[in-house]
Amino acid sequence: MSKVKEPMFFNNFKQKNNYFVRGRKTKKITTLQEYKTLFNDVKDEKAIGEASPGYIYNLSAPILIKEEIPNVKIIAILRQPVSRAYSNFLHSKRANREPIEKFEDALNEEENRIKKNWSPLYHYKEKGFYFQQLKRYFGLFPKENIKILLFDEVVKNPKKACKDIFKFLQVDDSFIPNTSKKTNVSGTPKGLFGWLIMKLRFYNLLPNIQFSKYLPNFLLKLIFNAAYSKPEKLDESLKKELTKKYYKEEILELEKLIEKDLSHWL
Repeated sequence: MSKVKEPMFFNNFKQKNNYFVRGRKTKKITTLQEYKTLFNDVKDEKAIGEASPGYIYNLSAPILIKEEIPNVKIIAILRQPVSRAYSNFLHSKRANREPIEKFEDALNEEENRIKKNWSPLYHYKEKGFYFQQLKRYFGLFPKENIKILLFDEVVKNPKKACKDIFKFLQVDDSFIPNTSKKTNVSGTPKGLFGWLIMKLRFYNLLPNIQFSKYLPNFLLKLIFNAAYSKPEKLDESLKKELTKKYYKEEILELEKLIEKDLSHWL
């Protein structure tokens, strides 16, 4: 995998997205030369890749990927759209980039923010329209080169999910990875340490690496528990209400596109 955890290259390549975002902006990778340096350590691996969730939402990304890596294999892991939006909101709060306190209020403000060119970071609702987004990929790439997994499937049986991915990538699917580590968990900052971590995130002073690769699980848990308390859970009745209001028809269309039963999302 690339040295940088989420390079977001195809969100910035040949694009001038001068979005507004609270806090310091991240340094963008905008040239192919820079992007290729992320894979300098590649030797004779059978498959190499990177993980940039933003590619699914960006209008230009699928076209640019097709131009540069036409035989690419694409993996998308989809989460129930309201749950995904709430998680996105909590991560923005955790990094002190979201000034609105209530999730519903942030959703109501989204249209105004998009008009004012706020970053996709704040497009909580819009990023859940997976049918519209995936349709662009299915229109450009062979169906057999696209693998769709559901977030709940991955959480329920991570080893099986990994095996499915390994088969899709045609690498050794007998390999059993360590799936005990949880990364990028949401939390509400607490105390001085939590405030410090929040400010480091706000000013983008934390390196964009996967810390679980370098730190033992017990230490990650210790740091997380010292910095964050558990956030308030999303109210189930609100989740159902928002799903029906924004996503019902979309989910039914998505079911047909990806050939998966999504009734539990509704």
